[in-house]
Amino acid sequence: MKKRKILALALSLCLMVNGAFILESSAAEAGSEKSSESLSDENQYREITIMDENGNITESEDFDGKFPESEVVDPTRQTRSRSARSSSYVVNFNTKSNDTTSYTEAATGKAGYTNGDYGADAAYLGTSGGKVKFMMSGVVGLVNSSEVQIISVDSAKVISGYEVSNGRLLHGIVCDMTTPGYNTKLDNGKAPSYLKAGVKYYSYDGHYFYTDYATMLSDYQNNTRSNSVNPKSPYYNYYQYLPMRTVTSYSSSTLSSMINSRSSSSSKMYNTGNSFVNNQNTYGVNALLMTGIAANESAWGSSSIAKNKNNLFGLNAVDSSPGTSSYTYASVDVCIKDFANGWMSRGYLNPKDWRYFGGFLGNKASGLNVKYASDPFWGEKAANIAYSLDKSGGSKDYDKYTIGIKDTIATSDKNNYNDVNVRKEASTASGSSVLYSTGSSASYSVVCLNSETKNSFYKIQSDAVLNSSRTGVNSSSGNYSFDSMYAYIHSDYVIPVNSGTDTSQEPDSEPVTLSSIKITTPPEKTVYTEGDKFNASGMKVTAIFSDGSTEDVTSKVTYTDQALKITDTDITISYKTGNVTKTAVQTITVKEKAEITSVKVNPAEITLEQGEQKTFGVSVAGKGDFSTEVEWSVSGNKSENTVIDDNGKLTISSDESAESVTIKAVSKEDSSKSASVIVTIKKKTGEEQKPSDKPQTPDEPNIPEVPDATETEKDELKDNDSGITLSGNFSEGAKLNVTEITAESMGDSGSIISYEDIIKTVADKVVLGVYEISLEGTFEDSITLTFKVEDKYEGWNATVLHYTEKASSEGDQENEVSEDVYKETYESTVKDGVVAIQVDSLSPFVLAVEDPDKENSGGDNTEGTVTDESDSESDQTIGDANENSQDDVNSGETTKEDKEGNGIEDTDETKAQNATQDKDKSAETGDSFPITILVIVAVIAVLCIIGILLSRKFMKK
Repeated sequence: MKKRKILALALSLCLMVNGAFILESSAAEAGSEKSSESLSDENQYREITIMDENGNITESEDFDGKFPESEVVDPTRQTRSRSARSSSYVVNFNTKSNDTTSYTEAATGKAGYTNGDYGADAAYLGTSGGKVKFMMSGVVGLVNSSEVQIISVDSAKVISGYEVSNGRLLHGIVCDMTTPGYNTKLDNGKAPSYLKAGVKYYSYDGHYFYTDYATMLSDYQNNTRSNSVNPKSPYYNYYQYLPMRTVTSYSSSTLSSMINSRSSSSSKMYNTGNSFVNNQNTYGVNALLMTGIAANESAWGSSSIAKNKNNLFGLNAVDSSPGTSSYTYASVDVCIKDFANGWMSRGYLNPKDWRYFGGFLGNKASGLNVKYASDPFWGEKAANIAYSLDKSGGSKDYDKYTIGIKDTIATSDKNNYNDVNVRKEASTASGSSVLYSTGSSASYSVVCLNSETKNSFYKIQSDAVLNSSRTGVNSSSGNYSFDSMYAYIHSDYVIPVNSGTDTSQEPDSEPVTLSSIKITTPPEKTVYTEGDKFNASGMKVTAIFSDGSTEDVTSKVTYTDQALKITDTDITISYKTGNVTKTAVQTITVKEKAEITSVKVNPAEITLEQGEQKTFGVSVAGKGDFSTEVEWSVSGNKSENTVIDDNGKLTISSDESAESVTIKAVSKEDSSKSASVIVTIKKKTGEEQKPSDKPQTPDEPNIPEVPDATETEKDELKDNDSGITLSGNFSEGAKLNVTEITAESMGDSGSIISYEDIIKTVADKVVLGVYEISLEGTFEDSITLTFKVEDKYEGWNATVLHYTEKASSEGDQENEVSEDVYKETYESTVKDGVVAIQVDSLSPFVLAVEDPDKENSGGDNTEGTVTDESDSESDQTIGDANENSQDDVNSGETTKEDKEGNGIEDTDETKAQNATQDKDKSAETGDSFPITILVIVAVIAVLCIIGILLSRKFMKK
């Protein structure tokens, strides 16, 4: 027991310690500022890539740029006698495999980080506090000497530099100084006039250029740029320093076309222009610049994180398992929205956020690049892609805005990295509140909204989302208004570096595109049989365009021409114009292909007199949506007046001399399926008989036949409650029984079919009654069944459904019914307040009427015309249920409940039968309760014994 307690205590302590670490980690992540140890690339473990000046991205192997120890020098031990050239050194950051190197900014002490596989060389500026001082990508920093190598410029096979080609300023970046050649080359835009083609220039801030490496190092060490080729005209890469709070001139469709020209249809960036522009307009983040970041981070939408997680920006890929830790998005649109709203507008562009170093792409000295990526040229690469896309679109965005720069070298504050206030109004008076400050970053960039100053203030576009009164920053919302979110900065700290075009220029108008299509008129045919093909006759399709216009495109749509399957529920209608395809859906029904399995005629045999008529019933069985119609014919007749009509009504001519005729019903759906009945013809009663060929003897006198004393003729039987009558020849004592069937009575009886099932064939008519009709006694030949009907239905068409059945002699009669189940339909007319039909059997009948003015049908046939219906499963079920009902009526038995209710005592024999029945019921329901209790008790006992044994074992220990 002690051991178990100790183990439990240890486990609890482990959980507490683990929880403490988790809480500490969470707190560090949520803090307003991160330590240098917690700094990380948003996509730190990205695949190593290189880029060319056209924005093409290629995956690369890890650059092994480490120099042998024999070439590494310690500049502090070098003699003063060396020449200026030989005393020029370069810092090598490519000393580890695709990993970051941390440093601190020399002027501010803020933490930074870089990756040598994306930029190997940095200018060597000496040492400070035992650390190596350097400049790379604009930042002057201090790094541990153990993290880098100091190499003589003469030992390096190549050093990063700039050159002019075709009027463009290209930046050659070195990732491995041990091997000649630039690894990445970026387009910085139109080359300034002071830079000439054919000359190599050196610069580690991208603003001031030198033709001599040693001279550059000397200026850097003395914090001046006076010996550069452009000491008074610093150069700023337009897209690298264009604030994110700007708007592209390109429409969503044009931007999509530009992106699509650079990516395949399988790319996650394909057709994303609309999403970039929509989020730009909502959250105030330039769509073209977002596109440049996405293309750089995802290799134009082809990276594994982009494909598997819809993550175009490598968001949260910050540890050694980026594929696991990086965010997964439901769609690319959701990712772009999160980037614009959460990561940019409320994050990197929010002056209150710890990641804010200016709202532009920038470099390692200022802008998004400071914290977003370890690649020191990440911002320049995104700008390179923006240049490439803009050139393909006609350069509509280049130089559109006027950019103002707070440059620590060019301004009077060149020796200070001071914050500069951004104000509500163009004044330093108390009424003009400070909205936020720029921070101490060098080369801070703003958009100047006017070319002239007001009270020595430039009106600028605010980086921050402002509150409704423009008195402060709203950090809780990412929604941005370009019209109302502006601010002011003093001109003493800002130098315009270009003169933008009209900033009020509206984006180019959206071209008219296809928005959707609509089936305005459905096709004439929507119900099909399996194997049919879709028929568009009568269908009309309308196209709706982005400008609200419409067009009838019925003749231009496409759809499948394949044979329809029973599982098909709709047809997709497509219309394409240009590169846009829209679809609409037409609902259809596909029925199972019809198959006739049998045809049966009722009655199966019959004898008729000359001049007599008989209407036959027919049952057509099958599957699918088949027709139950049949074609009747009569053969073997000698009189042309012996005929059968389309409804199966046979008329035997009074002069018919044939002893029998054959009636045949052939399925109209499948002529190979038919049924025949032989009708025996009897001479008319009273016709002169031929003399008997058999001689009479004295022992066998010819005694006239005497009628059966038990039989008598009875003209009519009537049920007074319902008014239903039977007319015919009945046996003596015959009695008519009529029971009205209702929905309630069927529910109480526990029938397996419902009242609705019985009347569904005539559900659209006025149902006057459902009756169970039976006869106690017998009858000869056919009988006439008459229903009494209210006078208001006089002349109405009448439909009588007749259910007859033959239950299977074996098995459960409630569930098993033979195939000989028929449903006959009689069509008649209400005449003189009655509906009369001729039948040859009794069971359930349904009576319904319909106003002939509503639907012209039926006729004035008082005998009734029989039509055929399907012998489906539901009909069999109805027949089965009716058979049980018929048995209850005819059996004459009294149930136990009936006896008790009427005060009738059970005899001893009856009680014994009831006891046997109760025993049988108990066996059927499974009287297993006591056995279940015993099993449960036994299981509990066994578990208790096992528990006692285990407890003793632990106590011994």
